[in-house]
Amino acid sequence: MTRNNGVSPTAGVLIFTLFVPFPAAGVIPWLMTRWQFQPPLAGIETGRWLGALIIVVGFTWFASAMTWFAREGVTPYPPIDHVVTTGPYAYSRNPMYSGALMMMVGQALLLGSRALIIYAVCWFAAFVTFDLAIDDPILIKRFGKAYEDYIASVPAWIPRRPRRAPETSRV
Repeated sequence: MTRNNGVSPTAGVLIFTLFVPFPAAGVIPWLMTRWQFQPPLAGIETGRWLGALIIVVGFTWFASAMTWFAREGVTPYPPIDHVVTTGPYAYSRNPMYSGALMMMVGQALLLGSRALIIYAVCWFAAFVTFDLAIDDPILIKRFGKAYEDYIASVPAWIPRRPRRAPETSRV
């Protein structure tokens, strides 16, 4: 969530996506499953359709978050210069994480893969731990009350309409 004068925001977003979420939500699930269908989870065939829908929604949510970063002129890695609080970030503080998780869960449902469910749960635990132990404390220390207000008004994971409209795109 930073300005980086050496790399354009669009290039920064593309590089970050190539090296972080693409392997986590694409390459590793492929290595785990080779996209081979197993019997549907819990024997519910309609879970496959739900999985396909969740993949599309997750990808759209993730892509909108990454696109919004580039639009705001920031890249999704340190050093942090300001926090984006508009666009998808007005509805959830972690749309990139939640989008990637949705893609993982969707793949698990579509393919009938218990291993991918466990994989997604492990990533969720890692994201929550990182958010609570590292990301939020650093941002609170750096941006103070403005970031605390953002935390109070915007949920971390499950998107909802903002309690109040952000006054600016910058914290």
